[in-house]
Amino acid sequence: MFRRFFRDRHAGVAPMFALAIIPVVGLVGVAVDYSRGNSVKVAVQAALDATALTMARTAPNLTQEQLQQQATNLFNANFDRAYAKDVGVVATYSTTEGSTLTLTASGRVDTTFTRIMGVTSLNVGTTSTIKWGNQRLRVALALDTTGSMASAGKIDALKTATKNLLDQLKAAASVNGDVYVSIIPFSKDVNVGSSNFGAS
Repeated sequence: MFRRFFRDRHAGVAPMFALAIIPVVGLVGVAVDYSRGNSVKVAVQAALDATALTMARTAPNLTQEQLQQQATNLFNANFDRAYAKDVGVVATYSTTEGSTLTLTASGRVDTTFTRIMGVTSLNVGTTSTIKWGNQRLRVALALDTTGSMASAGKIDALKTATKNLLDQLKAAASVNGDVYVSIIPFSKDVNVGSSNFGAS
């Protein structure tokens, strides 16, 4: 019967179409499931980036347990794909070669059409890294203290501006030593110390 079937050249379109429809449906199913998986990965990446940026300022002051809990809470608040399964976040903070916050998320998406091919789920995962403080900030302020600064409230304005700048630099430091500031008075006279009187 099979030999006659394969030798037969009459009205062979229907059987050929029936045989061809199986891989066609399979390929369409793969495309649909891949699209769903990619959509979840994009959403995970966006939520992970938002979480990392939010935590960058507070990460140096948190314990590992607090870091992990805050990362999980923020990620869950930003991620909204209900069909993603078992999505988890791992947070790591390091001070080696500058401060680095690394968040890694992984999970899976159950397949639909691809199940007939034996693939029941697709793994999704991504990483977001925030780095700062690779080079510590060094600032030198040359402040004019000559007699011309005594008029029109210029010396008071200089003091206010200097203090505001120092406050901003202090707030930008994550750990002690991130910012060093030198203050150099700009004056017509220089005090080199009484012990240097008469030195060449």
